[in-house]
Amino acid sequence: MGILQKFISQFTGTPGTQGSSESFTKSQTFSTPFFNIGKGNLSQPYVSNFYTTGIYVRFGTDNLYPQMLNQLYFQSPLHGAIVDFITNATVGGGYTWAVEAKTGKEKVELLTFEKRNHLKTLVKNITRDLILHARITILMCRREDGTYYMKRVDPSWVRNHESLEKFAVSPDWSRGEYLVKYYNRWHPTCKDPESLFVYQEEMPGQDIYPIPSYNSILNWCELDAQISFFHKNNLKNSVFPSIVIRRPKEFTSQDEIDDFKSMLKMKSGAAEGGSALVLTGNGFDATPEVIFSTASDNDKLFMETAKEIKDQISLGHKINPSIMGVKVEGSLGSKEEIEISYQIFEKNVVMPLRAEIEEVIGELIDGSQIMNSIVFNNFQILDKEIVQAESNTNNTI
Repeated sequence: MGILQKFISQFTGTPGTQGSSESFTKSQTFSTPFFNIGKGNLSQPYVSNFYTTGIYVRFGTDNLYPQMLNQLYFQSPLHGAIVDFITNATVGGGYTWAVEAKTGKEKVELLTFEKRNHLKTLVKNITRDLILHARITILMCRREDGTYYMKRVDPSWVRNHESLEKFAVSPDWSRGEYLVKYYNRWHPTCKDPESLFVYQEEMPGQDIYPIPSYNSILNWCELDAQISFFHKNNLKNSVFPSIVIRRPKEFTSQDEIDDFKSMLKMKSGAAEGGSALVLTGNGFDATPEVIFSTASDNDKLFMETAKEIKDQISLGHKINPSIMGVKVEGSLGSKEEIEISYQIFEKNVVMPLRAEIEEVIGELIDGSQIMNSIVFNNFQILDKEIVQAESNTNNTI
């Protein structure tokens, strides 16, 4: 593990910090809000009501713990795929209204509510938010008739007051209190033009912010994210190995240095593999000496670690990767095993999460003065055909 830590330290910096503009430019190619993470234990975010700035409590030592959760969703292939799989398994089958609209007025009312709030998209997004962040945040905009239309707010934008009755919202916490707006907590009798609906899962010992249950696998997610970067660089350097050139005399001008660098860059990379490189000098004593360094074989170490990464991330999400179509080394992946695994996964993960989302949406519907509720369609895969189960209590595959 010492070698793994050495590798991580070479490519990452302080968690949740951008560092200097020079280091940021060198490590980034795309204009994304990603940070250098990896130093320290990612599974131990610091949260304390004594660590308060103004009206909000900081989330993590750098106040960027939620941003890190979003980042690892994109960077870790397996982690991101599992989050999407759970989201689709939970609400991908769509929903129906519990009470069927009978009159034209009722149909128009429900259709208007769905379109005004983009309900299908909203349901999918807040389900993913609940999985990633263990909370849901929605901006409630009050209309003149007392009803509301809803706008999803990314949970990473929101910081809580210790009372959980006020919130600070910013699209970019990396620059401190930049563009911060403050909102009161929404409740059915709230008269504010805009207020924030916040739903948080109750976690043991966490009174201010919820910590996702998969938090313990974040170090594995970070390692999963870095392995592809390591392999890419290792393969590139293996095609044209790193070299050390010893010159018998110093460079006489900056132009000479630039020309030498340009010549070496032209001969690097896969496209120039096997090409000839000529270094000249006035006699052998004045000719640069080229020493080739051997390519790193750390890829074998990471190949051995890949299975453990897969096992730990899957365990943290309470899922057998075989039900996602991911081949599990050392397992036959029989039909019976997949069916049993999916039944366990559905009853322990999907059904509780689905009921939780239904309850949240029900509260929002009540706040919009609509006397109805939604029920998610419980679709399952049976003999390669998609069918709808009769109820959540009869889920035999």
